[in-house]
Amino acid sequence: MPCLNVGKSSEFGAFAGITVCEPPMDVAMAIMSDLQVEIRQSSNIVEQVESMMQEANDGLFDVMIIGGGPGGYVAAIRAAQLGGKVALIEKGELGGVCLNRGCIPTKAMLAAADVYDTVVRRSSEFGVNVGEVFLDYAKVLQRRDRIVKTLVSGVGYLMKRHNIQVFKGTARLLSKGEVEVSLNDGSKQTLRGRNVIIATGSVPATLPIPGLDGENVWDSDGALGAVEVPKSLLVIGGGYIGVEWSYMFRKFGCDVTIVELTSQILPQTDSEVADELRKFLEKDGVKILTDSSVRMIDHRDGKEFALVTSGGSEQSIEVDKVLVAVGRRPVSDGLGLESIGVATERGRVLVNDRMQTNVPGIYAIGDVVGGALLAHKASEEGVVAAENCMGRDSRMRYNTIPGCIYTTPEVATVGLTEEMAKAQGIEYKTGKFFFRPNGKALGIGETTGFVKFIADAKYGEILGCHIIGPHATDLIHEAVVAMNSEATIESIAHSVHAHPTLSEVVREAALDVGGESIHKG
Repeated sequence: MPCLNVGKSSEFGAFAGITVCEPPMDVAMAIMSDLQVEIRQSSNIVEQVESMMQEANDGLFDVMIIGGGPGGYVAAIRAAQLGGKVALIEKGELGGVCLNRGCIPTKAMLAAADVYDTVVRRSSEFGVNVGEVFLDYAKVLQRRDRIVKTLVSGVGYLMKRHNIQVFKGTARLLSKGEVEVSLNDGSKQTLRGRNVIIATGSVPATLPIPGLDGENVWDSDGALGAVEVPKSLLVIGGGYIGVEWSYMFRKFGCDVTIVELTSQILPQTDSEVADELRKFLEKDGVKILTDSSVRMIDHRDGKEFALVTSGGSEQSIEVDKVLVAVGRRPVSDGLGLESIGVATERGRVLVNDRMQTNVPGIYAIGDVVGGALLAHKASEEGVVAAENCMGRDSRMRYNTIPGCIYTTPEVATVGLTEEMAKAQGIEYKTGKFFFRPNGKALGIGETTGFVKFIADAKYGEILGCHIIGPHATDLIHEAVVAMNSEATIESIAHSVHAHPTLSEVVREAALDVGGESIHKG
């Protein structure tokens, strides 16, 4: 092997005095081959990085979301948290029905109704004597609107915080990767992306009843827009929407009648809970007609006359206003779903437990997919859809989603009712405890109601929990967490609950499943 000795002259620097030998030809060829491979690999890496940079700047969104309600805006935030470039399209105010015309404004009004009722009817019970009291409904509405504005502004801040591009307008799918937005200013813009989440929500449903087109006939939006409390009101539908409006207007002094087609109010709720709430509402002066229907509405002299059929007999009920509260229907028309082959059924978009439609890259969440029309369900579906859009594998679990009704007493439920367990042939046990003997309930003057558990007879798995009573909508989440963790009833029964708290009733009901309730008489 020929070699060369490098002299010691300073001109050779660090190589001075080193002997350099020429490698054999086969070794040299191998070295050159390895160098060429490394060069090609480096070149490929550079090309990949350049391609990724180009892709990031090609105007494509990772997720395009149609609808900015509690499902849509939550999906947008989650996708952005995972590094996605996100577009959110909303034609109205951010927050959708929930923040603007549903959950939030009605809860603010229900709170006002409870305060008014307590001052007028119960303040002396607590040793508080007041003078003349009157309802300033205009201020009730002003407070409601301030709360709504605060929360809507908060959603807008979150969009900016997560660099989510918000487009104010109406969307239509051109293809599975293109969305045309008719902006509120009259212009149009086409957005392109890899995934679309449909979160267009729902609108109030109506019925084919003659006379429902009168100016004195409201849906829930109409009731929200009323500037004064009617003297009398007929509510068609005894579900959670109808019950909450009935409760509220009754507390404000309105004469209220509920007409419900089925045999109980709150048809999907445990029958014991529904019966207990009915007793309370009727004691409070609400008239309730179950197994009944409205045949027609006749408008005469500024009044509404409802022809109601109950058990084969008919009666005419005169009222100032009629509220149609028979639920909501999904909004899926005008989106261009048919043109790209997205499967629907009676207006609702069909999805799997990953919130995917039958068209790859198209997802749907919230009221537009049907099921329980709940804001928190829509939000969780939004999280699942966003995570799947961004490459994760997330799935929905519906058996632990709670439902809440904000009357006083409140109602909250999760999982199977006793009727459902029977229908499914499940061997189960129940546990039940009332708020009556609870120290905290007595102290706050709210002793109506109970907690009821449904548990698997063999293994003690919690199948359902149903609460009617003070702060039921907060108490239910102990059961939700337990069920989501697949805990047994013993996990609640054998956990120490602080005294005096309303949560002690939850523990006593759990203990009662095994016949071990301490304070049950």
